[in-house]
Amino acid sequence: MKPIEVMIRSLRDVMIWLFVYAIMLVASGSALLLNPSESEIVNILIGISPVVPVAFILRAVVQILQHSDELQQKIQLLSIGFSAAATALGTFAYGQLELRIGPPAYPTIPSFLILPLMVLLWAAGMLYFRWRYR
Repeated sequence: MKPIEVMIRSLRDVMIWLFVYAIMLVASGSALLLNPSESEIVNILIGISPVVPVAFILRAVVQILQHSDELQQKIQLLSIGFSAAATALGTFAYGQLELRIGPPAYPTIPSFLILPLMVLLWAAGMLYFRWRYR
């Protein structure tokens, strides 16, 4: 299979799994809110069920990266590194404020927001490094 075909298939997979994620997010939230199980294990499994499509999204992203040319791979590596470092620094700094000052000035941030922050910083890194290597 040609690299462009793999990229198109992988991007299609990302879109499909994003749709599945959205459905599972609403369905699992509704199930837990409207009819929680008496079994804690069942509730845990329902609660983390939206993680499954995210794993498939990550798999598709890795396939896209594997079939990119060397410059694109370098840009992606730098972008992901920037995202990881900026997320680490930001969450560590905010954690210090939570610990030392606390609510209401610095309320606890839910941990599920860390992945969207990393993706946002990854996108910012891609814009910067693409501009830098143009």
